[in-house]
Amino acid sequence: MAEGMFWADQIARGASGAQVINDSKTPSGKVHVGALRGVIIHDVIYKAMRDAGVKAAYYYGEDDYDPMDSLPIYLDKQKYAEHMGKPLSEVPAPDGSNQSYADFYMQDFREVYERLGARPEIYKMSELYKKGRLNEVIKNVLEHAETVRNIYKNVSGSDKGKDWLPVSIICEKCGKIGTTRAYHFDGTHVHYKCEPNMVEWAKGCGHEGKKSPFDGGGKLPWKMEWVAQWLHMGVTIEGAGKDHSTAGGARDVSEAVFMEVFKKEPPKNVPYEFFLLGGKKMSSSKGLGVSAREISEIVPPELLRFLMARYKPNTAINFDPEGETIPRLFDDYDAASQVYFKKAESRDPDVPRIFALSQTKEAHEHFAPQFSFLSFLIQVPGANPEAEFEKQKGAPLSHEEKSMLAERAEYARIWLERLASDDAKLKILERASTEWASLTEAQQKALADFAGIFEKEPAQSKQTEAIMAVATSRGLKINDFYSAAYTVFLGKKKGPKLVPFLNALNKSFVVQRLRGL
Repeated sequence: MAEGMFWADQIARGASGAQVINDSKTPSGKVHVGALRGVIIHDVIYKAMRDAGVKAAYYYGEDDYDPMDSLPIYLDKQKYAEHMGKPLSEVPAPDGSNQSYADFYMQDFREVYERLGARPEIYKMSELYKKGRLNEVIKNVLEHAETVRNIYKNVSGSDKGKDWLPVSIICEKCGKIGTTRAYHFDGTHVHYKCEPNMVEWAKGCGHEGKKSPFDGGGKLPWKMEWVAQWLHMGVTIEGAGKDHSTAGGARDVSEAVFMEVFKKEPPKNVPYEFFLLGGKKMSSSKGLGVSAREISEIVPPELLRFLMARYKPNTAINFDPEGETIPRLFDDYDAASQVYFKKAESRDPDVPRIFALSQTKEAHEHFAPQFSFLSFLIQVPGANPEAEFEKQKGAPLSHEEKSMLAERAEYARIWLERLASDDAKLKILERASTEWASLTEAQQKALADFAGIFEKEPAQSKQTEAIMAVATSRGLKINDFYSAAYTVFLGKKKGPKLVPFLNALNKSFVVQRLRGL
């Protein structure tokens, strides 16, 4: 593999023949933003394959036949008590619609990742089971139950007991799948009991009987279901999160069954670290963290892809959207754009590729309004952001640039409202007599000196030079001048870049305020 090559391109370079990339998710509630990392990692691999001329397909499984084994804190416990233990595909949606609980949450997640440019082919496990597509795998696993039990014990240290079968049957009486214990397979039927106290999160009805595990009558435990997906879809590449990729973990168990029972080489694993929000791993079932939908509402899709793509899969992402994180993300994205269009250089050779793989549509070179300055402008009464950025560009904004300005202004308002620190929220003082009196005489004189220059000199570069000269002539450190200016305009010692800030305000107002009037 070429040294220095982007990680996904390395995988594509090493591919032999057509590739099938797969990922999946259990829709147990609002899908947290951490699950987006898996979607984007696999999408980046898929696009790298396509760019390398490798024939590839990308599938995404909705694991909707899993039992409801936990209830999100934002749902009514009493309303869902009777459904605990049933397959998620058979549980009613929270909004009372005809769709299932699983479809309700996966549809929301699907809309988010499709907006980010990921459009895998979707398959639902409930449909594969009910249509009999997995019958052969189920039969094979049950006929090799002893081998499977030994693999669980030898690989993960889990002793399942001599009568344990790797299948869960849907109880004929109560419809639950999470409470049934299968203990005998006679070649056509599985003998089972719906145990009242087998799990803490659901109560079985006590029914005992036998039932065909085929055509949706039962489902495989998820480590075996992983094997079934690989076999049915012909998967060649599927990454797994850190928690599944540890030694003796789920991935090791699934791979061992794949090799020993089905005599096949398992898909290439791309282990990836957690996506942390403020240092915490997120859980959709416990309602922890922020949902993928919520994060997608506070940054544009290209930036969310950029955030995911810029880190190698084995690097944890710790994203805290509060404070200055989002303005810095915009700045980093704009800097990557400059490198991509060869307007700047970077020490990181992967930057152009990361930028390219972050796009949801074809990228064009354009002037990008700085997010932090725009956040300031939209707080200034009477300010004209379009005019200000045309001054910076030195030419009228194109239609695309005007659209980007409007979009960023909307994200800036969201950031200011929900996530920005108090320092980023600006309010121009109507009067500043108290603030003016708090300054030293040297600060007052320096501001008054600069007022005359600001009144006559339109060039911002010359104004910046004048501030240096004025501060020096009055025996001030440059920071003392800046803090004095912010004090009389904002009532605080810090603020946005001073010269662009002053030029965005009414000139006569600025001149008078600098003179203490």
